[in-house]
Amino acid sequence: MEDKTVTLIISDLHVGGGDEDQGDDHVYDKQQLRNFIDQQTKSTEGQKGDVELIINGDFLEFAQVKSDVYKLGSAKYWCSEAESLLKLKAITTGHADIFEAFKRFQEKRNRLTIAAGNHDVDLYWPEVQKHLREVGGPIDFELGNVWYSRYQNRLRITHGHMFDPANKFERWNDPIIRDAEGGVARLEMCPGTLFMVKFVNWLEENGYPFADNLKPVTALGRILWGESRIGLLTVSWMLMRFAARHPTMVAGIKEMNEEIGKTLVKAIQRDDKFATEVTALYQKVRDSSATVDTVKLNLNNEDALFDFMTELIPLLEPKDWMPVFDKAKLGGTMSIGNPGRTLAIKAGNNVDKQFLWKKAQEQFLLDGAVKVVVMGHTHQPDEQHSQSGGTYYNPGSWTRYVDYEKNPNLTLADLANDKDFNYELNYVRVEQMNDKRLESKQITFDTDVR
Repeated sequence: MEDKTVTLIISDLHVGGGDEDQGDDHVYDKQQLRNFIDQQTKSTEGQKGDVELIINGDFLEFAQVKSDVYKLGSAKYWCSEAESLLKLKAITTGHADIFEAFKRFQEKRNRLTIAAGNHDVDLYWPEVQKHLREVGGPIDFELGNVWYSRYQNRLRITHGHMFDPANKFERWNDPIIRDAEGGVARLEMCPGTLFMVKFVNWLEENGYPFADNLKPVTALGRILWGESRIGLLTVSWMLMRFAARHPTMVAGIKEMNEEIGKTLVKAIQRDDKFATEVTALYQKVRDSSATVDTVKLNLNNEDALFDFMTELIPLLEPKDWMPVFDKAKLGGTMSIGNPGRTLAIKAGNNVDKQFLWKKAQEQFLLDGAVKVVVMGHTHQPDEQHSQSGGTYYNPGSWTRYVDYEKNPNLTLADLANDKDFNYELNYVRVEQMNDKRLESKQITFDTDVR
């Protein structure tokens, strides 16, 4: 495939079902994406067919659109092809103008490439690709590789989720599991999608529409850690347990894990009334004949409790299990509203952003030919320059976002109105000059700064 003279890269649009979809976080109140595409089509390079537009992951919000379509309670398996297609059709119907703009862009012989991210792993399905081409023109797809390249490897691109343990797939080269439950082929489920489907969607439906815009996942964990409900603290503990697998996660996570984990285990062991209610959950999830003594024996340490919660969350709705955990009695040094709980985990707010920059530096060191690296995933715009002369970009998201480092005192109540947060719609432009040099820059297409 011959490279175009100009490559444009955007990511993390999270396009949902349009005006009828309350969970659609894509910024489209002024038809921003359609206008951006039309602008590029009308540009000098666009009229010549010299542009490739790459949407570098998380273009489509499969995890939230038509949540009723996915009914399987599983920590292992995500949508079937038929379920993904139903979700996709809600998106393409809700944003028909975007896909018509794609057609106009490609009619000029420009190229459109969509790379899968953790929110749109559904792009691997052949019927999903077929439908997108029907409504959006001859789209190309980047699937199966963590990194992909342009300009003889001088431009390297990845979404970034494969460096994030909470959103990593074990089989990214082929995440379709053909021998899934019931003999129906299904996609692999990653932990981040599980929490999105079973908890974050529930938060949004219960009055916190901005909950899924927080990046990284530890930001949501920290906000929940400041709440008074033990059920919310339990979710925070689960999120942080996944985040603690991150190789650069710093002090605070371990202490928080131990605090809430030990508290819950002690409550099960010492509070018979609480243990009885947990046993009722255990019977629904694992063993219908389990007794309180069985549960006390099997949930007698934090790892065992974590494994049980990982099984529970896909099978039961938050309204069914959170009220039970809210009844756990606090003990030891842990207390509701203790400022120390928040202070203990402020370290590492920027860990995902820093870690992707580290991964970009590795690319520059591994191959001296690499001059530009582009990633997404964090929703935080970034631009860094290596000592070797390479440049790293992250255009951020095309959703409203918040820089948690600059707003460390956010509470759950602050997430009740997503319009309170600003957006910055960026893209990366890379151009190959006549002498084969690459010139690159990050450009803001539209901004709403408060």
